[in-house]
Amino acid sequence: MFKRLSEKPSAILIPLIVAVSVLTVSGFTIAGLSLLRIIDYNRTISQTGFVRGGIQRMVKLELAGILTDSDRATIDELIQRLRAGPIKIDTMKFDALDKSILELDETLLDWRSGWSDDDRIHLIQDSEALWQLTNEIAFDFTASSNLSRQAFLWGIIISGLGVLLSGFAVYVSKFLVQDKVEVEASYDAMTGALRRDRFLDRLEAFIASKSKNEYIGVVMLDLDHFKRVNDGYGHDAGDRVLAAVSGALKSLLRSDDAFGRLGGEEFAVALRSKDPRAARLFAERARAAVESLRLERLPIMTVSAGVVLARVREKPLEVLKRTDSFLYAEKTAGRNRVRSE
Repeated sequence: MFKRLSEKPSAILIPLIVAVSVLTVSGFTIAGLSLLRIIDYNRTISQTGFVRGGIQRMVKLELAGILTDSDRATIDELIQRLRAGPIKIDTMKFDALDKSILELDETLLDWRSGWSDDDRIHLIQDSEALWQLTNEIAFDFTASSNLSRQAFLWGIIISGLGVLLSGFAVYVSKFLVQDKVEVEASYDAMTGALRRDRFLDRLEAFIASKSKNEYIGVVMLDLDHFKRVNDGYGHDAGDRVLAAVSGALKSLLRSDDAFGRLGGEEFAVALRSKDPRAARLFAERARAAVESLRLERLPIMTVSAGVVLARVREKPLEVLKRTDSFLYAEKTAGRNRVRSE
């Protein structure tokens, strides 16, 4: 499954990007709308508090013998704002609020006309009833506000999931897309061999890390009469030959050997060994493996090889130049042979 995804990373990246977009946009939308709703609730709760406080102040002033017609008008204005506000109150509670205020107005008229103890008690009782009613309304607003706060929290959580998924998408992009790009930049697509520059990098690393009793053998191999295949059978047939030869060579490699395609039908192998003959032996096995290949409707293929041992602090291009000289001499001498220094 991972291999399929690495070959086609869009199969996971596109759903991830869609999920990130949906979660992030949804989360921020929920959080934003909930925050606006919370602000409306807080404003409405404050207005309810002003109504409650205004009624208490008005009653206290009336009991002190001070007329409060302006305060009464302010209370009416606050109530109208509550009615017209974005947060709607239960109609029954609004009706009860209106009824209680009317009863308070009647009690105020009785109080102003008689200043009796009974009117004083009725005034205080009406005031307490309104206090209780406005408390209930404020409590309802607070309960609804808590629901909006929960929605705001869920919006933040959903947005956070979107951020986490975006981080995962970056991770997937790095290890599926960037690694794939790196592989494509390092390896020849047809043969699976290292590209020329990457092979030179590996050879340079081999030479730089060579131990005292270790040999770095380099083998350069070139297909004999490959041009005849392209000319006589077509380039598709030539590609089949290159892929088959590459497969035969790779089957002989160890895990830490470097195998590269230098260009066209020319390959190279760099290998570490305690035995100075290892590179020559590999070249002989490679020559025999290629000669034993049988491709349908295609001629038998052979390779010629040149073999050298890299010298201390020798540059990779210098090593290849020496190897190429042995390969060229061998092809001139008759092909399907191995020549070493």
